[in-house]
Amino acid sequence: MSRPSGPLGDSLRGSLEFPDAHELHPGRHEVLDAVLARGGERIPVVVKKVPLNLRQRLTTPKAMRSLATARGLIARGIATPEPLAAEVVGQESWYVARKLEGAAQIRAWFLHRDDSSRPRPPLPFSFEQVVEALGGMARRMHDKGVFFRDFTDGNILVTSEEGQLRLWLVDLNRARVGDGPVRRLAVYRDLARPGLNRSEDTNLFLSSYFGPGGVPKGALTAVRLLRGRIVIWDAFKAFARPWRR
Repeated sequence: MSRPSGPLGDSLRGSLEFPDAHELHPGRHEVLDAVLARGGERIPVVVKKVPLNLRQRLTTPKAMRSLATARGLIARGIATPEPLAAEVVGQESWYVARKLEGAAQIRAWFLHRDDSSRPRPPLPFSFEQVVEALGGMARRMHDKGVFFRDFTDGNILVTSEEGQLRLWLVDLNRARVGDGPVRRLAVYRDLARPGLNRSEDTNLFLSSYFGPGGVPKGALTAVRLLRGRIVIWDAFKAFARPWRR
């Protein structure tokens, strides 16, 4: 895909520059670093580019859905990087958000937990701290009417702000933002998404989610069953569509 520099519509109020040594983030779509030049500012940003298929042309492009979701999350006190623009550029939709400096995917803690030979997470928080924070974020999200639908390891970022752990949601286009608490089945579908492969880790996550009242009867079983289904489905998709990253 092309990486043109220049103006990106009126909503951006500036121009994008893609350095030759830009970072390309892993994922199915092109997600890369850029700089937004606006007035006297040079703002580090991340740009997600998604090819426009027929469905998006007939409904709402993913970039615009991401922008609406980001605004809904921020209004409800759920952290996501500051949204800056959403535009259709040629045959792609582009979503632009402020870059979180020093952020790491929560996946780093999960991979190291499952295999200690993997690199240690880049921030000084324990696996237990991260999982407990994740449970708290999921509960706030659901209480505020957000069914994220893609609550996976690659879509949750960890930062350290003055030594305090903070979690952020990214890759927003599938989320649904409503006005009331999320229904129980949708809750379990979100809770089954993070890559927690040990029962004790899932228990810690659910205990952090449900709080002092304890984990409801059957919740652990429901989440584990849904997790197994997700793993099988992801394996099938990887086999059936090997060209997708």
